[in-house]
Amino acid sequence: MHQQVSRPPARKRGLSLSMAMVYRPIDPSDPAEVHAFSLFCENARRDSTEGYIPDSDDERSQTRLEIIAQLTGDPSKHRCIAGFDGDTMVGVIRLNMMTIDKLPACHVRALWVHPDHRGRSVATRLKELAEVWARSMGSVLMDSNVRVANERMIELNKRLGYEVARLNFRKRLD
Repeated sequence: MHQQVSRPPARKRGLSLSMAMVYRPIDPSDPAEVHAFSLFCENARRDSTEGYIPDSDDERSQTRLEIIAQLTGDPSKHRCIAGFDGDTMVGVIRLNMMTIDKLPACHVRALWVHPDHRGRSVATRLKELAEVWARSMGSVLMDSNVRVANERMIELNKRLGYEVARLNFRKRLD
């Protein structure tokens, strides 16, 4: 059975009740943190996929297990960073190392910020931290896919020095 993706709670709309944002890798040994992170990643897929069908409970469980296995298996290939306002997760970025055009690269698998925290540079800081990690892993490229309609993310990428590297064409075969 598919369920609607609930947005993880954030503080009162437009208000930050904590002293400062904290950014750190998620703790794969904390089931609640992995669960919240995986829901944020699901929201990223939902917001970037036309006609998105929410994950089932089984699919969500599988995603959590995949994240834990990746982070505990080979942390040099995978990284999950979250931004916290106090004890509330408000933004995430999920990364994996890969090869693009025979060069070591880091791919942004998911980036999502809770709507109550957009416009506060959370996504910018997450991308900056992703680049620091990618460089430390030997990456020479950052790679990210952005939906054409996501003008805010396109503008953020341009502001951070990203350029269009390829176009992805799609045709429905219904």
